[in-house]
Amino acid sequence: MARADSHARPAVEHTKIFLFSHPRTRSNLFERLLQTHPQIMFNHCPLIECFMRGPESQWPDELKEEAFKASGLTKEEGDKQHVHLTYQAALDDIEKTLAEAQEKGKFCLIKEHTAHTFDADFLRPYVDYGQRPRPAMVDHKLDVTGSVEEAELQLPSPPFPNPTVLPDRLVATMTPVIIIRHPAYVFPSWLRAAASYGASVDSPKFKIPGSLRWQRFIYDFYRTYYDKIDDEEKKGLPIVIDGDDLVEDTQGQMKKFCKLVGLDESGIQYSWESAGRPTDNVSNAFIGNLKESTGVIKGLVGFFDVPRLEIGEFETDELEQSFSRDPDLDEQVKKWTEEWDEETAGKLREAVLSSLPDYRYLRTRCL
Repeated sequence: MARADSHARPAVEHTKIFLFSHPRTRSNLFERLLQTHPQIMFNHCPLIECFMRGPESQWPDELKEEAFKASGLTKEEGDKQHVHLTYQAALDDIEKTLAEAQEKGKFCLIKEHTAHTFDADFLRPYVDYGQRPRPAMVDHKLDVTGSVEEAELQLPSPPFPNPTVLPDRLVATMTPVIIIRHPAYVFPSWLRAAASYGASVDSPKFKIPGSLRWQRFIYDFYRTYYDKIDDEEKKGLPIVIDGDDLVEDTQGQMKKFCKLVGLDESGIQYSWESAGRPTDNVSNAFIGNLKESTGVIKGLVGFFDVPRLEIGEFETDELEQSFSRDPDLDEQVKKWTEEWDEETAGKLREAVLSSLPDYRYLRTRCL
């Protein structure tokens, strides 16, 4: 598929980066690679717990209670334990991380699943979680050390206002990176991992990870904003990365990314020491293979999604299958039927077909 050439522009240093991720798109691998670089600081998913378990949770109460139950907590215990996880605290933490990185002369990468930057009101036309209070947030500008103009910056509202809960001036001054992956790989991968806490394709929890529309929403928002301000330096943004490209051409993708943001690619290490598998079931299901990995293996798609990574004893044929850039959906449905059942496979097929236009749209805009 043809790629857009809009990224062919001079390197400009973009020290404040926001990674708009989505479950099972290799975003953890992208983050793991950058974690080897000495010039980057991170803030990993500062909003996810606010969205799911905090006092301003955008989930309906029943999903929030399910999340507490999965952690062995009653509703009362969960509410008490997570009372400090407010959106205000998360915003302050983001700004403090940005300020610290700026003080140390480092890049800063904030990562969050795109849908978790939205509130329930924005999600409602697509995922009806009912009426939820919009998070109360005051921009204390803890990261602002520059001009008054930056501190007061607001996005122009028409034709597409800021869809996130984050302040306009923060959204406007971050460099957006959006990661995608073919939905025929993303959705069953999530289903396998989410089985660790009892989720299924019928669960309301599948409605967000079972769609790529969020990635397109954030891309279109930024692109509309950049077109409106007509800034030449923004012509190649947002940066879009396909997670499978990241595996198939790891160094090539990272070189392109680093050139765009002005980061020295030589600081990235492409192998690392194994950190061992997490001890809790949910973390093990979602990031266990990556934690145990020591590098990247090309050309394979694994049953647990990341056995392309060198994972010692787990590098076995039974965990691997050949990778295809454009997988045959009928063949995938047969595999899903064998793995689960016909009904589940059919619902996965519907979700994939629904998200293919968004994936293909963003795919043409990848590095």
